[in-house]
Amino acid sequence: MSNSIQFNLDAPGTYLYTGPMATKGYKLTKFGLSLRRPQNRERFLKDEAAYMREAGLSEQEIALVLARDWTGLIQAGGHLQAMLKVAATVGQNLWHIGAHNAGIEVDELINICPRQVSALPGGGE
Repeated sequence: MSNSIQFNLDAPGTYLYTGPMATKGYKLTKFGLSLRRPQNRERFLKDEAAYMREAGLSEQEIALVLARDWTGLIQAGGHLQAMLKVAATVGQNLWHIGAHNAGIEVDELINICPRQVSALPGGGE
C-alpha cells in the first residue's frame, strides 16, 4: 500500500510556474522585483507606463499591470512573489491576487478562508 498523495495539477485555474514560464515572464518578474527599492516604487507611481517601458515590458504586459490583471500577469509568466511586489506598491495584497484568480470579490475570499492555523510549531493556534 502506498502512502503517497496524488495531486491533480491539471485542474482548471491551475498555473504551473515552469522553466519556460519563467523565461517568458523574465522581464515582468525583474520589473516586479525592482519595486523592492523605495526610489523605484516612487518612480513607478509617478508614471507607471513610463517606468514599465524603461523596464522593457511589452505593451501587452503594461496593459496587464495597468488593469491590475493579476491572473493575466501570472499567465504571462510573472512570478507570484514579484507580482505581489507590484500589488503592494499599488495598495493591494495577496488577497486581491487570490480573489482575482478565483473570480470573486476580496471580501468574499476572506470570508470563505479559514482563520485558524493549527500546524504552528509548539502546537499553538
